[in-house]
Amino acid sequence: MSRFKAPSAEELARRGIGVETEKVRARNSDGTLKADDPSTPDVNEAWEEKPVKKKRGRPAKKKD
Repeated sequence: MSRFKAPSAEELARRGIGVETEKVRARNSDGTLKADDPSTPDVNEAWEEKPVKKKRGRPAKKKD
């Protein structure tokens, strides 16, 4: 078992290694889309940022 602990997002940001994110629609616990609350004009609850997963592995073989 490895004793290596993966660095947190804050640690990566401090090191200058950016974690790429994308904006996606926020969802409720049952999977429906969240609406924006008009009483908070400076915050948009309908959108949230999620980290982008890097693609790993070999590319698919081309069919001739």
